[in-house]
Amino acid sequence: MKDIILCSSNPLMIKSLYGVLRDEGHNVETVEHPAHAVQKVLRRSYDLIIVDSEPFGLSAEDAVHIIKTVAPEIPVLCLGFGRTNYNEAAVETPLDLEDFKRMVHSYAI
Repeated sequence: MKDIILCSSNPLMIKSLYGVLRDEGHNVETVEHPAHAVQKVLRRSYDLIIVDSEPFGLSAEDAVHIIKTVAPEIPVLCLGFGRTNYNEAAVETPLDLEDFKRMVHSYAI
């Protein structure tokens, strides 16, 4: 079981991705705001961070920058936007759930 943060303010995305990740056997913590994801990473280590591109408050790109600065070893999967300066993986939305599962599996092994 891998520890994953799922960060999105979209309740439909949270509901569908949370179920997929749990069915794959992962421990998933959900947060609505990128700032909360950053706070969680500052407290402990995770195996994967999944960040939606449509948050409010701290931008997803700024959150990725902070997370990669304080915990560069944690992979970040970005939903709905292209790669940033850290070259983490990105998945376009709407998501193909099978592609999403394969990508998560490749990071969470």
